[in-house]
Amino acid sequence: MEESLTLLEQRDGYVIKVNELDKQKSKLVDDVEEFKSKLSKSEGQVNHTKVDVELCKTELQSLKNLQVSKTAIVETLRLEKDTLTTQLAERKQKIEDLEKEIEKLKMALTTKSASNSSASPKVTPAAQPPKMSPALSAHNPINEPVLENDAKEEIEDTNALNDGNDFDPQL
Repeated sequence: MEESLTLLEQRDGYVIKVNELDKQKSKLVDDVEEFKSKLSKSEGQVNHTKVDVELCKTELQSLKNLQVSKTAIVETLRLEKDTLTTQLAERKQKIEDLEKEIEKLKMALTTKSASNSSASPKVTPAAQPPKMSPALSAHNPINEPVLENDAKEEIEDTNALNDGNDFDPQL
C-alpha cells in the first residue's frame, strides 16, 4: 500500500503540475493574442507613420521649391528696385536740369523784357588798336611808329620824360 500511496501522491503532484502548466499555457495563449493585437496595431501605426513620413517629405520638397521661388522673386524684386531707383535718380536729375533751364529762360525773358522797356540800346563798336607797320620805310623816322586808321597818339616831349641819366655815355 505504500506503493499505492506514493503513486497517488505522485499522481496528485503530476495533476497539480499539469494544472499549473495548463494555467501557464492559457496565460501564454492570452499573452500571445495580446502581442498579436499589439503587433497588428503597431503595424498599422508603422504604416500610418510611413504615410506621414511621405507626406512630410512631399511637404518638405514643396517648402524647398517655395524657398527657391521666394529667393528668385526676392532677387527679381531687388533687380527691379535697383532699376527703378536708377530711373528715379535719372528722372530727378532731368527734372533738376529742366528746372535750371526754366530758371535760365525766365531770367533771359526778364532781361529781354527789361531791355525792351528801357530806351533802345546803343551799340558801341569796339575801337581797334593802332597797328604798327612791320616794315619801316625810309620816309618815316625810326623812332616814330607808323599809325594806321588815322589814329592819333599824343606824343609827349621826350626831354620831359628823359633826364638824360639813363643813356649810355659811350653812345
